[in-house]
Amino acid sequence: MTDEHSPATDGDPNATQPILVLRGSVRHLLIILGVLALCFVYLILIALGQIEMHTRTSGVGEGLFAIVFLGVIVHVAVKARQVDFTKPLMVIGPDGIAGQRLPKLIPWPMIERVDVPQARWAGFIYLTVRKDADPEILEVLRKRQPLERTVAIPHRWIPGFSSSEVKDIVNRYFERSRQS
Repeated sequence: MTDEHSPATDGDPNATQPILVLRGSVRHLLIILGVLALCFVYLILIALGQIEMHTRTSGVGEGLFAIVFLGVIVHVAVKARQVDFTKPLMVIGPDGIAGQRLPKLIPWPMIERVDVPQARWAGFIYLTVRKDADPEILEVLRKRQPLERTVAIPHRWIPGFSSSEVKDIVNRYFERSRQS
């Protein structure tokens, strides 16, 4: 039984394709803001001398770190206000990738390369968009300079799918677009 084209290995073209949906979580946002706020308050209390450290400090360093934490809290809060939590952040389907920050759907044939870092702690799949893609999409992607023309997919945060399943689905969609 060395049949290379057994029904078990061939995918049914009429079978429904999985659609990966990444949603924002208000609960996670509030947890992050809460932890940052606790760190801010702790550092402020140390800087003001309300909490004494084992070794005496002037409080200047703690005060500067508190200001940095306050800046991070404001940045996270401002960025969170730009997100519509009633809509998915990103949708990955057989037709392509759509997202709140993307002006339109990026079809799979417009994807030049899929990079899946093999490091255990790597949390993203990187999709590089072709140079001749829609200028409107390229303009949005150029704003993120270090990853120009790149869409990052967080493969660990998609509910209902394991990290390896997400990687397999993205690779399957990409390979299918290369074949056609």
